[in-house]
Formats: sequence, C-alpha cells, structure tokens
Amino acid sequence: MDTLIGSVPDDWQTRRLDECCDVRPGPSGSTLRSSAYVIGGVPVVKAGDISPEGINPSVSVDEKTAERLRPAYGLSPGDIVLVRIGRTTRHAMVPEGQERWLLGGSCIRIRATQDISADYLACYLTHPAVQEWLTEYTQRGVLPTLNGHKLSAMPLVLPPPAVQQGIAEIARAIDTKIRAHKDVIQATRTLRELLIPQMLTGNPVLPEANVSRDA
Repeated sequence: MDTLIGSVPDDWQTRRLDECCDVRPGPSGSTLRSSAYVIGGVPVVKAGDISPEGINPSVSVDEKTAERLRPAYGLSPGDIVLVRIGRTTRHAMVPEGQERWLLGGSCIRIRATQDISADYLACYLTHPAVQEWLTEYTQRGVLPTLNGHKLSAMPLVLPPPAVQQGIAEIARAIDTKIRAHKDVIQATRTLRELLIPQMLTGNPVLPEANVSRDA
C-alpha cells in the first residue's frame, strides 16, 4: 500500500490525524494574556521551550488562570506538543508527572484518542516525508504558522499495535544511547576547558587526567 511515507504492508492503515487524535491549537492572545504570567506558577509550554532534549517550560501563569485554561488546554503525560508558530517541524512529548502543564498559544497539542502508541506517533512525526509535509503546509510569512485544520488532515500511517510498540521500543533504546553519548561529550568538553588553560600556563597535569589520543 502506497502512503505518505512510502510503501507499507497491506494490513497497515492510513487515516487522517484527527480521526484518531485530538488536535488542539493553543489559546489565542485574548484567551491567555501576557498579564497572566507570573514567576513560579503553573508552567505554560511555548514554541521556544521545545528542543531535541524535550520540553523545558520558561513561563508560567497564576493558579486562577490555570484553572480556567486547564479544561481546554491542559497537558497530560504522553501528549505531543508540536510547534505551531516558527519552525513547525519541532515537537516533544510531555513527560510523566507533568499533569499541571498548560498548552501555550504558539503550539498545538496532539493527543491520541484511540489505540495508538504516543511513542509511535512521536516517531512518525520525525519521518522525513512527514517533516516535508509539515513544512509544505506551513503558511509562509514573518512568522511561519501551521494551521490546526491543515494539521488535522495529515495522513497518519498506522501499523498494528504490536508493530507500533516494537518501533517505539527501538526508538527509546536509540534515544537512551544518544543521551548517554551527549553526556560523555559534555563531560569531555568540560575536561578540555579545565585542562587546556592549565597546560598553557605551564602547570602540571595529573596523570589520571591524560586522555588517550587514540580515544
């Protein structure tokens, strides 16, 4: 069967994204005003908070505003937050223990409503053909914007649940290795920053600090 991501087995399905997921753009400026932002309140996820490492909320709102917004714009673990304004190919999944987070106006929430693995869905959004689709349907302008209605119509390829789970498990294992290697790289970079100034000023370097040139 031919799909957006290429040929797949005949027992796989293709649906519109909104047939099996709730697609919810973030609140407008009139719904979430800048005056509601406070320090140390309920986190609000905006486009700039999303990176390959996950979500790191940088703004928050008062509890009264959060209670008003939560029924429509609350986030739950497993929700996928996609950038709506800016570089719209970026997304991240809400981690466990973050039931209080809220969706910001520059993002779109994708929440699976049927028997779909959220981890599989996150993998699907990284497929080059899907990334191209997101780019193609992003409106050009000073601030590129992805319309929620257009995103709702995105073709979603669904393998059987067992296949979804297998894909998700392999992806998690790879992501774990990536994080481990990043930690090693950062530690090695820090070591270099500490040692080079010492060596350049003639200070001795402890033998255990030596790094093999063949490493």
